[in-house]
Amino acid sequence: MPCGPMQSMQIIALGSGNPVSGAAAMLMFSLGTVPLMLGFGSLDTSEAENTESDAEKEETVVYETPAVENGEISINADTLTSNPMYINYDSNGTNIQLIAVKGSDGTPRLSLNTCQVCNPSPRAYFKEQNGRLVCQNCGNVFTTDSVGETTGGCNPMYIDYKNTDGKLTVSVADLDTYTDQFASWDGPVK
Repeated sequence: MPCGPMQSMQIIALGSGNPVSGAAAMLMFSLGTVPLMLGFGSLDTSEAENTESDAEKEETVVYETPAVENGEISINADTLTSNPMYINYDSNGTNIQLIAVKGSDGTPRLSLNTCQVCNPSPRAYFKEQNGRLVCQNCGNVFTTDSVGETTGGCNPMYIDYKNTDGKLTVSVADLDTYTDQFASWDGPVK
């Protein structure tokens, strides 16, 4: 199912009750988005100009693989910043990745690093770009405040976790239930 405005247009088109008027509504919407895409695309700088900054950002990305203790993995909340930390967990050969970040209000946040709508696409994961999380499959952009807060739709997938004594903890039994969502996942792990 499409996300955002396209999803709204699909609902309008399907709700019209007339295939011709529904198709016309979708066509008009499509024609209206082309100038927007071209306009916003022209705001982007050239690939050559971005190469150095992208390489620098790759160096600052943090990946962790915490040990399992007492059936849980834990992340020290004091180590979190506004830049996402990617937490890897091996579930019987399938990597399950989480996003850990400190929100704008200082609250530690945690979610699975897969897009609820785009999953099971191999590219249904988020990378930080210019202080925001971007789905590598559909391109939707989110603030880090949506991590662990927003459920449903095209957002990082929610997982239950505890925030006690300065640690975020997740049950590995809970993590293991998400193996199917990560079976074809192809996000970066280091």
